[in-house]
Amino acid sequence: MFKPKYPTPDTYTPTPIRTAPAPVQTPTPRAPAPRTGFLDKTRADPTAAVVGVVAVGTVLVSTLLAVAITALALSVSGVVLLLLVRLLRQELNR
Repeated sequence: MFKPKYPTPDTYTPTPIRTAPAPVQTPTPRAPAPRTGFLDKTRADPTAAVVGVVAVGTVLVSTLLAVAITALALSVSGVVLLLLVRLLRQELNR
C-alpha cells in the first residue's frame, strides 16, 4: 500500500552532438581601463586626498574638543556638588 510506483523509463536515446571547432580569434588591443581605485584617484588629483585628510582631522579635533569640554563641565559640577553637600552637612550638625 505504501510502496511507490515508479513510471516506466523512457526509450529515448540521445544522439551525440558534434560541434565544429571554434575559429581562432586574434586578440584585439583594448583601451586601458578607467582608474577607479583610491590610489589612482589621488595620483590623478592630489588635492582630493588633502581635502579628505583635512576633513577627517577636523572631525577628530572637534570630537576631542567635545570630550574635553564635557570632562571640564563634569569636573566643575562635581566640585560644586561636593561643596554643596559639605555645606548642607555643616548646617545639619549645628
